[in-house]
Amino acid sequence: MDASITFVDCRTYVRFDFRGRFALQPLLELMREIRASCIAHGHRRVLVDVRESQGALGTFDRYEHALEMAKPGNLGVRTAIVARPDQILPDRFWETVTRNRGHMTCVVTELNDALAWLATAEP
Repeated sequence: MDASITFVDCRTYVRFDFRGRFALQPLLELMREIRASCIAHGHRRVLVDVRESQGALGTFDRYEHALEMAKPGNLGVRTAIVARPDQILPDRFWETVTRNRGHMTCVVTELNDALAWLATAEP
């Protein structure tokens, strides 16, 4: 994968910082790495920061990623995504698709908002 992923266990959540192409394949690989980590270590809250990534992700790619994100192995995990405003569609399409399939996600532009959301309710 042409990307850099930093993993930090923050006790109440695990954080993944992603630097690379903001494109379907690198993001699918990131998601698979997160899923494997959650299964192996029992993580239930995940923060993913993609603000340092570059590129654009189209609507169909967001849909494909959301379908993969909501597969078994991710369900029961709260996932907060921190992204730049230009990385989020106004209708929050990706978040809607994942939530409609049972995966608790939240996409925000501020780290504090992501941390506050992760701290609410059980996954």
